[in-house]
Amino acid sequence: MKGVNVKWWSGLVVVLLAGCASQPHKTAEEITAEENGETLPGTALLYTITEAGNVESYTARMFVNTRYLHTADSRAPMDYILFDRKEKIIYSVNADDQTVFEIHAKSINIAPPIGIDYVEESQPSSAVPKIQGRHAMHYRYMVNGERCYDAVVTPLDFLPEVREALMEFRLILAGEHASTLANTPHDMLDACDLAVNIFDATRHYAHGLPIREWGADGYQRFLKDYQGDVTLLQEVLSLPEDYRHYSLDNPLPASEETRETSAGN
Repeated sequence: MKGVNVKWWSGLVVVLLAGCASQPHKTAEEITAEENGETLPGTALLYTITEAGNVESYTARMFVNTRYLHTADSRAPMDYILFDRKEKIIYSVNADDQTVFEIHAKSINIAPPIGIDYVEESQPSSAVPKIQGRHAMHYRYMVNGERCYDAVVTPLDFLPEVREALMEFRLILAGEHASTLANTPHDMLDACDLAVNIFDATRHYAHGLPIREWGADGYQRFLKDYQGDVTLLQEVLSLPEDYRHYSLDNPLPASEETRETSAGN
């Protein structure tokens, strides 16, 4: 595979080479690449992530090209997320359940249920070496007067396609979150969460690609390594053809066992 940093990328390829369905609406360039056993080239990235409330971090591997964003992590190496940028659908693949959860693009046509005053402050980051001759910038985001989120951001011309793909990805997630917001009790609403994950979900990407970001809740993500001009097997960027698909709007049907249990109660 051309351009792959085998030390940290080959594990992802080995794990995901399973029987997969071909993707629709291929361009001539994609068809040629598939015939050659490769996808269009893109960028591979390695992240270290700590979730809110946890002390142990995990590793996430990401691949981005003009059509797809693919990510998998060390917690469940057989699972992965595939974002089809053209169709605007996020697929979350669960190997244990043999299911694919679909998230489709939705408009956010609701107002915030509580007041959100989201402002930013910035200064050059001396902790990160210069990138393309320029300092990275450290942005602090405040919501209703309290520190909410921090991001150390690269110049706009650093990995612009990765930045664009992640913004597209976050907007689709924001639409999904917004569609369920009415189910959240009012006393559980958090202004910082609403700003970062729904109503201003891409604001910390507006100035460039974050290479380090962290939240007031303990969440952290750090870009550890990246490699450009990477190509992968087409199979890696496809979906298992025999898995069940579902979404919030079209949930999986209850199993026979569940129905029998319910009938007996």
